[in-house]
Amino acid sequence: MNEPTEARLQMAGHWLQIGHPERTLDELQGLWGDAAVDFRAYLFRGAALHQLDRHAEAIDVLKDGLALHGPFLPLLQVLGSALRSEGRLPEAEAVYLQGLSLDPNNPDLLIGYARVCLSAGQAEKASALVERAASQAPESAVVSSARAEVAFALGKDRDMRHHSTEALAHDPEDPHARALHGTASMLTGDARSGYNSLASAAASQPADQDLRAAAREAKLINHPLMLPLRPFARFNPLIVWIGAVAIIYGLRLAGLAPLSFAFAMIWLAFCVYSWVVPSLLRRWLNRKWGS
Repeated sequence: MNEPTEARLQMAGHWLQIGHPERTLDELQGLWGDAAVDFRAYLFRGAALHQLDRHAEAIDVLKDGLALHGPFLPLLQVLGSALRSEGRLPEAEAVYLQGLSLDPNNPDLLIGYARVCLSAGQAEKASALVERAASQAPESAVVSSARAEVAFALGKDRDMRHHSTEALAHDPEDPHARALHGTASMLTGDARSGYNSLASAAASQPADQDLRAAAREAKLINHPLMLPLRPFARFNPLIVWIGAVAIIYGLRLAGLAPLSFAFAMIWLAFCVYSWVVPSLLRRWLNRKWGS
């Protein structure tokens, strides 16, 4: 392979690493001869297409690479991820199991398989796989992120906050870690940190509509007009409603009818506020964010 084509491959890998998959594809367009079928060409092209959410194209490229070069672990890893993104979970599982049969303790393959299990609703199995990966790479940011994802699936909000904070400590600019940290912060009542992390993640991934929606919702919760509602955000609305009714009737039974009436009026005003204000704010934010 001559120097210009080798330089193109290296540059393609560089653009991929720093988050510019479209530039990766541009570099790979100019390859010819042996360079065009180098295993790195298939890997970089497949990974770039996967990052651009062109998962079906990525799958075809990666399968071609595997057919030519055999079961190369990085190709299997990206292929499994692309298949999971397409919802083809049994195929993704088979790919990860193939990779793990060649390297049973590969942390990236273990994490990839764990994410397939999470997509299939198998959180306990995913947790075991993540801990197995952690035994091989205890300081890995990917392991911390995966632990946060498992904690989310298991409803362990504080554990999710802890692990996502660890992931951010490894790489404060990682959008995935920021999204996890933002979600965990919102779930544990830290709305300001939640919004900051979600807004940062959304700004770095403007095409991710789900992330933009989460950041917009966090912005809504942080608005000063939402302050009266914030103490009740983490409680089941039905439980809050039953509690309020119990207080109203309890005061009446205790012979405190005027106080019962006053509390009922305050509660009614609060209910109207909770129905009207969030709706108006959400409409205003949607216009402001252009959606």
